[in-house]
Amino acid sequence: MIDSAGVAAHELAASLGHPTLRGQSPFAIEGGNRFEDRLKHRSGYELLVEALVPYVELPKPPDLLVEDVNRVGRLKDPQSWMDARVLKTDAALTKIARGDSDAPHIVDHPVLRFEVAGASVNLEPDALAFRIGDRLELVEIKAYPIIDGQADPVKVSATAGQTAVYHMALRETLERLGFDPELLVWSVILVAPRNFGRQPVAHRVPLKKKSMSLGRVLRSVPKTADVLEKLPPDLTFDVDPGNNLDEDALRTALSAAVSRVEALYVPNCVQNCDMAKFCRAEAWAKDDPARLGRDARDNLAGVHTLTDALRLAEWGPGVGEAELADVAEALSDTYSAIKRARALVPTAGVTPPAPTGGAQ
Repeated sequence: MIDSAGVAAHELAASLGHPTLRGQSPFAIEGGNRFEDRLKHRSGYELLVEALVPYVELPKPPDLLVEDVNRVGRLKDPQSWMDARVLKTDAALTKIARGDSDAPHIVDHPVLRFEVAGASVNLEPDALAFRIGDRLELVEIKAYPIIDGQADPVKVSATAGQTAVYHMALRETLERLGFDPELLVWSVILVAPRNFGRQPVAHRVPLKKKSMSLGRVLRSVPKTADVLEKLPPDLTFDVDPGNNLDEDALRTALSAAVSRVEALYVPNCVQNCDMAKFCRAEAWAKDDPARLGRDARDNLAGVHTLTDALRLAEWGPGVGEAELADVAEALSDTYSAIKRARALVPTAGVTPPAPTGGAQ
């Protein structure tokens, strides 16, 4: 809902007293920018072309045609600048897909307009798209090393997830422009440093399974209009339009407003969501079973607190809780098993006495 409203989640979290560190460190970002700039602008794209040779062969400068989508001139506002970049990307992809003689070999920093849950978002990949014969390729530049032909699998997986979104957006753009999305190869060519050095090396990463899985997830996301219909009509996060509240009062009012929106928190959210720390504090304050994890949240559906779960385990369902009979039975069995196990170990759960006297 926060994303649908166009609210910057990291700024909202900071205002609520739960700031979060976003993305890479400034040093990693700067190192990545330097590596990318060396491959492209400082070498006139020659280093990038050389790195791609095992997979594709592009003309070398000065015959290489590059469309830098950042270069759209000065415009009056950021939205106009973004719209112009989208149009420039569309025009370049149209030329590439048609196979025009003056089509660029590389589109640098394209902007892809992508629809998610009924709302349009702009994606600005560092990726580059180009066509060789009847194939359109996608490239992503990263600063982490590829050592002896292998990169950190966690980082490669994260790159695959990121570029799968770009891949979906690019396919959707091709389809919108009237071209066959199957022009786009179901992979991304990752370009990264070789063995901690400065020389680049390319590595192809398959995307088909990741892209299809992501597509199923995105198709299941509810439409923005449907989400808004379920919210209180007077809900707003703009709790201080006149800037009259001090920091504590603003935080209190904002917390009350955000708490009116249902959260589906689990501990894994901390790895992915800027609002996770706020939701975690809320889950602990409410004694929500979700704070123990996704399995606890799902298996205890309908049980609002862990205190209730313990009561059900010890005493079974109360009046009006017939629908929780199966949950209570499972909790009771588990609770009985724990008590039997503790009975076999007399000291289990007993805190040993503090030592007395001096050191031996």
